[in-house]
Amino acid sequence: MLRTSPRFATLILAASLVATACTDDGSEVTGPESLASVPGLTLLLTDAPGDFLSAVVTISEIYFQGEGGRIELLDEPVTTDLLDLRNAYATIVQGADVPPGSYTQLRAVITGAYIEVEAAGGSRIFASSRDYAGLPAGAPVDGELHMPSWGSSGLKIGMPGGRLEVGEGQTIVLIDFNVEDSFGHEAGRSGRWIMSPRLTATNVTFGGFVRARLQLASGVTLPNVGGQPVTLAAATAELTSATGGATQQIHLTDADADGVFEALFPGLAPGDYLLDFTAPAGLVLTYAPSPPRAVTVLSNQTTTETVTVTSAQLASTIVATLALGSGVTLPSINGTTVTLAQFKARLTPAGGGAAIDAAFSDADGNGIYEAAFTNLVAGDYSLTVLAPAGVTATLDPVPPAAITLAAGITETRAFVVTAASGP
Repeated sequence: MLRTSPRFATLILAASLVATACTDDGSEVTGPESLASVPGLTLLLTDAPGDFLSAVVTISEIYFQGEGGRIELLDEPVTTDLLDLRNAYATIVQGADVPPGSYTQLRAVITGAYIEVEAAGGSRIFASSRDYAGLPAGAPVDGELHMPSWGSSGLKIGMPGGRLEVGEGQTIVLIDFNVEDSFGHEAGRSGRWIMSPRLTATNVTFGGFVRARLQLASGVTLPNVGGQPVTLAAATAELTSATGGATQQIHLTDADADGVFEALFPGLAPGDYLLDFTAPAGLVLTYAPSPPRAVTVLSNQTTTETVTVTSAQLASTIVATLALGSGVTLPSINGTTVTLAQFKARLTPAGGGAAIDAAFSDADGNGIYEAAFTNLVAGDYSLTVLAPAGVTATLDPVPPAAITLAAGITETRAFVVTAASGP
């Protein structure tokens, strides 16, 4: 059960991050990886196991208290049943903007609570007040849950080493609200329960940043595309974890107009990543050093990678078409008739560069199949057509075709199958 105000709900949904912790029974508490991209301070709440049917608390405030004064982290009440947080967590503060530094006091103001315990013939409820808003509708209150001063000055939350270091990146704190040690019978007052909260901040994790920088080499300019000027703001930086996963893409900007375009990837889990760039549409760029670049993200640090564009030209395209000559049929292999879609085009740069293959397809159903090679630089190429395994085909003209490609141009070469045989 988690009740939130509209404002707090927005805070939770805006973004979140990864948290892992081990509970007393050795199980792992893990947040989804999709929550791993928000800088700032985030507090997650979990619970160690205890012998209760319910343990509901309302946390009204969480704040840092230090020499610089009070920094509010949460000022809207959050009500949650701690038993729902066994081997799980609730995000109670997310991406808070906290100045980097060392903090020695983290406090939580608890303004209400109730517990439900087993009793002969059913269960009994003990609440901080009979009109506590966190009580289920119509629930009978059997006794008092005494809360000393946790609703005024707040409870000091224990932190590793007595302090919490908040950096410029992502800081994740898992707060363990130990139910078993936080509620008990008060000595000498039969039937009365007392709340002595035990909250401990654990599993502090710091995320890092990657700053991608892209600039033009001296004397290099970007050509117009379609008659319109283009800048590196139309390029994107792409970051992928070396272990796989989704690629993050961010457009580059030049906020200070110094000619260096940047993209900042925040709140990254420490580890190895690959940084690449996508050129503005219609352009082909060459870089030094050549991407993708291997970058290592360290906790609470920014890793900067600078790449220079050494040349830029309009992208060119080569299209190969393939059709059957009049009266020509393709053979069958293992009872299945071969189609032109099983042929492929191969483009090889002059000078022995790596060959590129492209599949043929007939998008408009007119019997003419096409294979396209896009984003090519100007230069000399050799284009050939390869038949599927087991098929011998004669083409007109006879490949390979030599092509000299100019910048910003599309060259088309048409091939016709004039004969074909099978195994």
